Amino acid sequence: MIRLAIVVDSLRVGGAQKLISTFAAHASNYDVAPVIIKLRQDDARAVTDSIHAAGVEIVTMPASSLLDRSRLKRLTDFFKQEKIDIVQTHLFYANILGSVAAHRAGVPVIATLHSIAPPTGLRNHLIQWIEDYCLRAYATRVLAVGNVVAKAHAGHYGKRKLDVILNGIPKPQPVHSEERQRLRGEITGNGTKPIIVTVGRFARAKGYEDMIQAFKLLQQNEVKPVLLMVGTGSMVDSIKRQVENSRLSQSVILIGERTDVPQLLASSDVFASSSHREGLPLAVLEAMMAGLPVVATSVGDIPNVVTSDTGVLVPPHQPEQLAAALEDLLKNPEKRKAMGRAAQERAWNEYSVDAWMKKHIALYQEVLAGCGGRASS
Repeated sequence: MIRLAIVVDSLRVGGAQKLISTFAAHASNYDVAPVIIKLRQDDARAVTDSIHAAGVEIVTMPASSLLDRSRLKRLTDFFKQEKIDIVQTHLFYANILGSVAAHRAGVPVIATLHSIAPPTGLRNHLIQWIEDYCLRAYATRVLAVGNVVAKAHAGHYGKRKLDVILNGIPKPQPVHSEERQRLRGEITGNGTKPIIVTVGRFARAKGYEDMIQAFKLLQQNEVKPVLLMVGTGSMVDSIKRQVENSRLSQSVILIGERTDVPQLLASSDVFASSSHREGLPLAVLEAMMAGLPVVATSVGDIPNVVTSDTGVLVPPHQPEQLAAALEDLLKNPEKRKAMGRAAQERAWNEYSVDAWMKKHIALYQEVLAGCGGRASS
């Protein structure tokens, strides 16, 4: 049994948190006993409920500042007292604190990179510099969730080669036709209009201003779809104002956070992504798993995932091209359905949870063997 400590900045809704929740749900099948340590109080009920349902403990270690010495000591002591075999960290603060604490405790640590660059601003660049230093000095291995993420960080940690494990997602439960029709009616009012769906944080990097501009162009043509936007974030109010100013309030629905995202995806017709930058977005993989064709900007690892038979790629910052690609699929239902079937088959074959979990276990075992350690009995 491998005793694993997973350290993460917070358990708010996000790609890293979804991966952690998925890992927690499947860990016992792979002889891993995880405990999750979050560094902030703020979290999402849907994430924590899923982790607790898997029987995995969540420990909170908040502090008033990143470099709080008492928290660093608590984290170090925890790894020692709980006889942790290996630590895996996710996101900036966790990568910094977790790598230092694990080093002090004499425990190997795998730091996980999820994004290609930090948010803009002097403070964020300083945190990036601290993270680079700590991982270079203390991390046993550095893991990227996609090839583009690994490439973006190449050279940050000396000559070491980064490990890459592509994200994995569980197969969703089938959505019966009655449930699909009910959700479509809830979204559109009558269930007959085509639905474009997007899922993600309302953050600058998602390019949602471009999404609204593209959707406004779509409304000028004969196809009159509904745009369903799932998620929350700092730009919700700004996007709401743009929707209102564009007179799209009747056809753009900001639905907030939902716990039934797989069902919403399965009840839609096309998935759209307008991101300006990405790593390997889980939302795209989830849409493909649900059988949706994808129209997305060609950023990050998306071009390695969305192929010509599973969707359409357009340049970022080009709402006109985004609108044209969406219109083409909405006007061609057979093409749309064929792409959706191909997308689902690709997701099932290449991004399954089983393959993802097995690659993690192999990495843990390799790290433990290299450090002369062994899993707890």
